[in-house]
Amino acid sequence: MSLEETLGEGYKQVLAGLGAFLVGAIWGATGEMSISGMYIPLVIMMLGALVAILGMSLGGAGGAHGESFDLKSAMDDMAGLLTELQEKVTGGDDSGDGGDDSGDGGDDSGDGGE
Repeated sequence: MSLEETLGEGYKQVLAGLGAFLVGAIWGATGEMSISGMYIPLVIMMLGALVAILGMSLGGAGGAHGESFDLKSAMDDMAGLLTELQEKVTGGDDSGDGGDDSGDGGDDSGDGGE
């Protein structure tokens, strides 16, 4: 199994991101342990991680992982599940009044019924 099959079309970007992350990590480990000394290595590490993630998400990982980066289908699936759950909770009544047709003629003005 090749890297392109495993990581998707953006495998070169993933490898470049991981390389940049490693350069930042090695630079940070051998450098000065102060906030000013760790700033540039941390920025390089963060940049490398973001490049690697971007390579996986835009190129689409191959195999079973390909669908995990599809945000639109995940949002559609979640909306469908929430709609089904709402229908189960309300008993399938789409009118939105909770199915209470007692006709009590109550006043919801908030004056305590006075």
